Amino acid sequence: MSNATLNKIINQNEKDANIMTGMVMAITFAIFTVIYILNVLGIFIIDQTAMAVAYLVSAVLLLSPLLINKIFNPAAKWIKYLYVLLTDLFLFVITTTLTYHVVLVYAYPIAIAGMYFNRKLIKTSAIVTIILTICGQFCGFYLNWRPDYNFTTLKSLILFSILPRTLTLISFAALLQFLTKRTSRLLEEDAENYDQLVLYNRDMIYGFATLVENRDESTGGHIKRTSIYVRLLAEELQREDIYSDIITDEFINCISMVAPLHDIGKISIPDSILQKPGRLTDEEFDIMKSHSAKGGKIIKETFAHIGDENHKEMAYKVARFHHEKWNGRGYPDGLSGEDIPLPARIMAIADVFDAVSEKRCYRDAMPLEKCFSIIEEGRDRDFDPVLVDAFMNIREEVTQVHDKSF
Repeated sequence: MSNATLNKIINQNEKDANIMTGMVMAITFAIFTVIYILNVLGIFIIDQTAMAVAYLVSAVLLLSPLLINKIFNPAAKWIKYLYVLLTDLFLFVITTTLTYHVVLVYAYPIAIAGMYFNRKLIKTSAIVTIILTICGQFCGFYLNWRPDYNFTTLKSLILFSILPRTLTLISFAALLQFLTKRTSRLLEEDAENYDQLVLYNRDMIYGFATLVENRDESTGGHIKRTSIYVRLLAEELQREDIYSDIITDEFINCISMVAPLHDIGKISIPDSILQKPGRLTDEEFDIMKSHSAKGGKIIKETFAHIGDENHKEMAYKVARFHHEKWNGRGYPDGLSGEDIPLPARIMAIADVFDAVSEKRCYRDAMPLEKCFSIIEEGRDRDFDPVLVDAFMNIREEVTQVHDKSF
């Protein structure tokens, strides 16, 4: 099982849970608002001062997650701890100022923690919740703001309120711990199955790409090198925080996986053209250029099962658009600038560099310095200038890959 896959699932769940928790807390405040209005109208008999204090403090505690989710990334690791703490403080306010007997609200913080399927968080939340509910009940008893007069002595409060509620919270936390453990095991099994499927897909991709590559014996390890080049370039862009709204860990894994399919359209090109040792005629070159459009079509029609929709879409972009040029003079669609999908712009640099640095049936390999110069000369003309700068920053790593035997 891949830890990366499981972490991806957990991180996505935490992000979704943070957003959902913000909504739940806002709904809780809306319900509290109704109770506050009914108390003002005299339907409830809660002390107005106690209710006003509880209402104002709860407004801050329950509505702040909506603001936090807008200001900060909802996937941030620390947010879940803050939200559980806010719900615990809300519970403390309720038990101190309003009532002992809204039993459901005692489990509120632990239930929120359970949304994250994090056993440590549930345990911590249970401990903090128990401590704050006990403190809240003691504070409520001595402040005497509540309309509950069932517990006239400290002994009755401990025996008939604090003790049973503590046992209830422990039982509820234990149940959530069991459910979380079971869910985690199921997630691990799903992640293992997903990883196995990814391996099958990768083997299938390399199989098809190798089938195309083997028709031209001079290409050697082209698909392997270009896959590594695109990963190195994408990782450098991530380090430099370039195109940060697009380049994520998932993007990097995806582009390196589908990169071998960039020339899949060559399967439709006749051997007489693909393996021709001399210069192609204009007519032959037009046929050769058709491989990008045909590659995109093959991806759309044949490779729907290579992975999820993101993999399929990126494979299509890489195959169809990796011969587009920054100045709009590429093919098949004459796209220019950022109209060219980013995966294709990354692929273009990796493809050209490998093409000029390796021996072909019609020419010898060029010296590496010349190869890097060709990429630099293509800045603002053939390639995205930002990507060219990033590629030059990793020339040492690229050279090491080039020098390996594939």
